Amino acid sequence: MRHDDARTIRQAVSPAEIRRLARRSDARGLVFLIGHLAALVAGGWLVLQASPAWLVPAMFVQGVLIVHLFAPFHETSHGTAFATPWLNRAVCWFTGLALGLPPTHFRLEHLEHHAWTQDPEHDPEMIPHTATRRGYLLYATALPYFRSLFSTLARHWRGAFTPGELSFLPPHAQRLVIRDGRIMLAVYGAIALASLATGSWLAVKVWLLPRILGEPVMRLIRMAEHGGCAMLPEIFRNTRTVRTFLPWRWLNWNNAFHAEHHALPGIPFHALPELHARIGPHLGEVTDGYLEAQRVILARAG
Repeated sequence: MRHDDARTIRQAVSPAEIRRLARRSDARGLVFLIGHLAALVAGGWLVLQASPAWLVPAMFVQGVLIVHLFAPFHETSHGTAFATPWLNRAVCWFTGLALGLPPTHFRLEHLEHHAWTQDPEHDPEMIPHTATRRGYLLYATALPYFRSLFSTLARHWRGAFTPGELSFLPPHAQRLVIRDGRIMLAVYGAIALASLATGSWLAVKVWLLPRILGEPVMRLIRMAEHGGCAMLPEIFRNTRTVRTFLPWRWLNWNNAFHAEHHALPGIPFHALPELHARIGPHLGEVTDGYLEAQRVILARAG
């Protein structure tokens, strides 16, 4: 973070206010989590009840709910979703399994992302596809994302890491990532065997296919966070906040306030709206809605 950014934050939010905003809450986290799980149950029921003509739309709705499990996964990887540490770890693992995202690897990769946001040489989560319209459209299909996801799962269980991963995975972390990969494959294998043994397509119908159908929505959201923003170490210019309607903010656990999150990553999701009220006037990248964010990204693409 540049000194100018840090000074702006200090002027907008006092240290005492930051300490108050940083208080974590099991109750608030559980309210969001239970609500999200209830929506998933309702979405699964919708899929199971859908007629053939409405099956794909129902799966898409369920898929949007599933891919938004990235919100609690992201929040628990920061350790800010709940005050109780084991709750953060448990929910991080549950959501990571649902999405195919290894918890230890993501946590360390994400720390690197916060340290080097929008640095083409060091930010491991940077999405270069947004630099061109053709790349943007390809990435919006989620095909490059799934290729990377499957490659990661296939490599980690056997301890194969890319040079980029080795830059943020010290030897002790590599052992943990290998362990995570083997646990995840064991869980997926058990689900597959149970499905075959019972002749059930339930996991495919309410989880795997919806997960695939919904992912392009999450790709658009992830591109909105930094796509088309300045490649500079300035939080108020390299990260975008999206003003969106309340149900969508609830579904993504307030992660639409993304510049605020990058400014003070230790602030829990439930305090981000208040933080936005304090530092919002200083933000250089703010759009009204995710569709407007896509328009801005495409306008700046080559």
